[in-house]
Formats: sequence, C-alpha cells, structure tokens
Amino acid sequence: MLVVAAATTGYAYAQTPQPIIWPTYAGDGLRFSQTNYGSSARFKGMGNAQIGVGGDISSLGGNPAGLGLFTRSEFVLTPEFNGTTIKADYLNNNTSTNKSQVNLNQIGVIFHMPTYRAKGQDTQTGVISASIGLGYNRNNDYGLESNFSGTNNTSSVYNMFYEENAGTLGNTQQVNVLRSGSVSEFSIAGAINISNQIYIGANLGLVSVNMNNDSHIYEKGNVENYAVDYYQNQEVKGSGVNGRIGVIFRPVSEFRIGMNLQTPTWFNIDDRSAGSSSDKAVLDEEIYDFSYDLRTPFKGSLGASYVIANRALISADVDFIDYSSMRFSSVDGVGIGEINNANNDVKANYKSAVNYRVGAEVKVTDLVSLRGGYGVNGTAYKDDSKNQFQSKFYSGGIGYRNRNYSIDLAYQRVETNSTFSPYLLQDFNEPVAQAKNNKNNVFLTFGVRF
Repeated sequence: MLVVAAATTGYAYAQTPQPIIWPTYAGDGLRFSQTNYGSSARFKGMGNAQIGVGGDISSLGGNPAGLGLFTRSEFVLTPEFNGTTIKADYLNNNTSTNKSQVNLNQIGVIFHMPTYRAKGQDTQTGVISASIGLGYNRNNDYGLESNFSGTNNTSSVYNMFYEENAGTLGNTQQVNVLRSGSVSEFSIAGAINISNQIYIGANLGLVSVNMNNDSHIYEKGNVENYAVDYYQNQEVKGSGVNGRIGVIFRPVSEFRIGMNLQTPTWFNIDDRSAGSSSDKAVLDEEIYDFSYDLRTPFKGSLGASYVIANRALISADVDFIDYSSMRFSSVDGVGIGEINNANNDVKANYKSAVNYRVGAEVKVTDLVSLRGGYGVNGTAYKDDSKNQFQSKFYSGGIGYRNRNYSIDLAYQRVETNSTFSPYLLQDFNEPVAQAKNNKNNVFLTFGVRF
C-alpha cells in the first residue's frame, strides 16, 4: 500500500487527450501476498503467536502439526466485527473517515482418531492418534473508506490528459476512496501424534481473492469556472492453491518448538479496470480486462511456547518472507509487456521482511483465562528505511473453557500507514494523501467438543 498508484490507473498527457495507460500490477501482487495465519479468538488475543502451541482450530490455517495435539473432536465458529478509521492529511487538510462491517472469520471442524491398541499394549509410544480437519479462514481484509479534500495550487485532474495546466490551477478537490474484499482460504489438513513428543502435519489450501477498489475525485475551479468528476474502478477476482507442512517437538511436557513452511500460492487472477469522467471530451469510459498468473513468496515460520506451573503460557513466533521473489506470468502469452513491467517493479521496489509475534495466556481460574499479545509485520519496501509501512498488532482477550465447549472473545488493533493518490502525473507531481489506517477488530469464537 506504499502508493495507491500501484493499484489504480495511470495516464499520459499531451496537447490532446490521450488513452489510458494501464498500471503495472506489482502493488496488487504485494497486497495478495501479505496474508496472516488464520486463527481463533484465543490466538487472536495472544497476538496470533501460535506456531509452537497447537491444540486449537487455528492449526488448520497455521501450523498443521498442531492438529496432532487434539484429544477430542471439535467444531468451531468465529464471527468478527471490523471497524476501520482512516485519518488522512491531503493538501494540508486533515480528515477522518470511519467504516465498519461484520464478517465470518473462521469456521471448521476437527476429527480426532485415536490409534487402536490391543488390551495390554503400550498406549504412549508410536503413533498415538491422528486428526483430520476441514475449515475456512479469512486471512486478510481489504475493507476501508477514506474521504479527504483540500485546495490544490499545483496541479489538476486535467493534467492527466493535457500537458498544460489548461487554466485549472487553484482548485478544490474532494476525494472518496472505497475498497472492499478479502483473501480467504479453505483448508484440508491432517496430523499425527508420535509418542506425545513429535507432531507432524500437512495442509492443502484452496485460496480465493476478491477485491473491489473504487475512487472518485470531484474538482471545482476556484479561478476558472468549471467542475469535473473523475472515476476509477478496479474489480479483481482470483483463485489459487498452496500447501503447508509443519512439525512440533515437545522434549518435555512444558516446552514446545514448532516449525512451519508455507509454499507459494499459485494464483490465477482476472482484473477489470475502468476509468470515466463527467467531461466526455477527455474521457468517456474505458475498460481494460487483463488476466495473469501470480506466484507469491515462500513463508517460513518458527515458534516456541512454554507452560509455567500449569497456569500460564507464553508463546513467540517469527516469519521470514522474501517479497522480491514474487513472480508474474502470462496467461496464454497475452500481455507480456505488462508482465515484464510488473516483475521489474517487484525486483526494484520490494525486499525480504521479518514478522514476529509474542503472546501470553494466564488462567485466573480453572475455567477462565486472560490473554494478551503484540506483533509486527515487517515492511516489504526497499526504500522504507524508517519502517513507516510496517503493520503493528495489539491484542487482548478472555476465554471460558470447560470439557465440552468454549467461548473466547478477543480485541485486536492493527495500525498501518499508507498513501493515496487520486490521479497520477507523468512528472510524479500528483497530490498524495498521507494516511494512518487503524483497524479495531473484535472476534468471538464458539467451540463444541464431541
């Protein structure tokens, strides 16, 4: 999200109106690669530090080896509430916009299958049990809305189409950006428990991406008497597949070490971008359909957890992702120029990143637990030396668990910075809104064991 230009249409200009020059797609590739491990409200409250824990529905979308720690079958459902606030500074004018929505974050079932042992056999060595899980996770949410405005004495929306300022310097601009959609995943996973010390699991993920990106700028001349609207719309739909393999090792009952390797997601994506204006002399409506294949980066994770006096749990994770390894490829040899530009942009602008998470859980009674966590998703941009575009996560939660069911509630705050440009100019002198994006999310997980 370093520049919204990576996902919106760009324009050339000359003495006469020019056709749309459509964007490279590197920004969207990054957006679709920055996903989080799916998790329940329990692990959301613990900062999502889960790789070395297990025994939770979250293992379906995280470290599948964690399914091996289940001792009973379980059905789990997690709705979520997302509240987004964007504070933007545009042309030295500050604005704030709120948007809220309710989504299904997770639903899944785990089937626990103990290994049959004849009477008198050792039940604590060899393959003790196996677990199979099916479930849905929402791994990233794109919902946001931002409204910003200001007086522009430098450029005009008309400069996209004409080299000269056309008498439009000194104008009032009002901008609306509205985005919706998500990356979601249906997972099929299995794991085995070997001697209550080694847990091995694997996962197949069927991934879906859906995003709608709209922007509208209204410009009114303060010197010349004119008014113009300019609209952009982008609709993205895609599907992909990935896999995970993980292991958890428990040398002693209190301590666990986990490792997970997530393959790239191989996407096929259909993109429809459109631009139109109320001034038909410069632009009536143009639509561009483009399909491409995207390979996201590998993702490797390590985690560890420790149980203290059977009353508290601490957990920590670290991920490594090389965003410069993203690759675009053509569908049936179409659009080679756009594909090459996207791959060149990836190499020029993106780098590897490290994510880390820490969390804790304390039993205040035998049935009630309190949780807290913190996490950082590292910046993917080479020129972001101050880490302005990293994401920070703060979370807390409470849970009630007995033998047959559980209820967990978690609050998560996500803080990111981004920039928005309502139009693009060839000399890069377009106005830019500096935005602070704060998400306040609430998750509620219901679990039933059987």
